[in-house]
Amino acid sequence: MSYNRVGDVQQLQGDLQAALKSYQNGLAIADRLVKSDPGHAGWQSDLAVSYINVGDVQVTQGDLQTALKSYRDSLAITARLVKSDPGNADWQRDLAVSYIKVGDVQVQQGGLQAALQSYSDSQAIFDRLVKSDPGNAGWQRDLSVSLGKLALVHWHSGDKAKASAFLQQGQAIMARLTKLSPDNVVWKKDLEWFDRRSKRWTIAPVIARHRPGHRNTHDKSLDARLNPRT
Repeated sequence: MSYNRVGDVQQLQGDLQAALKSYQNGLAIADRLVKSDPGHAGWQSDLAVSYINVGDVQVTQGDLQTALKSYRDSLAITARLVKSDPGNADWQRDLAVSYIKVGDVQVQQGGLQAALQSYSDSQAIFDRLVKSDPGNAGWQRDLSVSLGKLALVHWHSGDKAKASAFLQQGQAIMARLTKLSPDNVVWKKDLEWFDRRSKRWTIAPVIARHRPGHRNTHDKSLDARLNPRT
């Protein structure tokens, strides 16, 4: 959709208000198309994408509550699409990404338990996708993302054992992918992310013992780089 493409450029240029307007125009068109033919799955998918685009700008602007509604609207549409065609892997992935978007906002709002559920739902979908096609490297990377998100939520919730377990699973996936494709810059950065967390969390208990009352405040929110491509 042309409005979405224009919005993409405006967002890259830093003109968030103009980007939001473009995305909202695209959303309005998609919404009218869906209402004119509710059974048209392609238009429903376009509408779901428009809600994601709008939500992304609202997050950047700090309007978290409105962004959460946009992401949930996208999630609801995609969930209906998945229910109508459970075998559509693209829609399954879109649904998992929507859960991650919702979870990211919930983390920023301080709702760690709600975020844990959203990330768990996302991880379950990615896990099924990987098992259905173990050779799909993109889905493996997506799974590592959800594992990383779960690791951070458990860490901030105080469950260090679960946090370490999820972190190690995600780290192992990215290590395998990086070994298969050493020149993939994105995968290398992802592995570096996991490696840094692993080292930091290993020394965190030692710091805490030597500095009573110390808290590791570096990871106040989940790392944006670990977001699947939409």
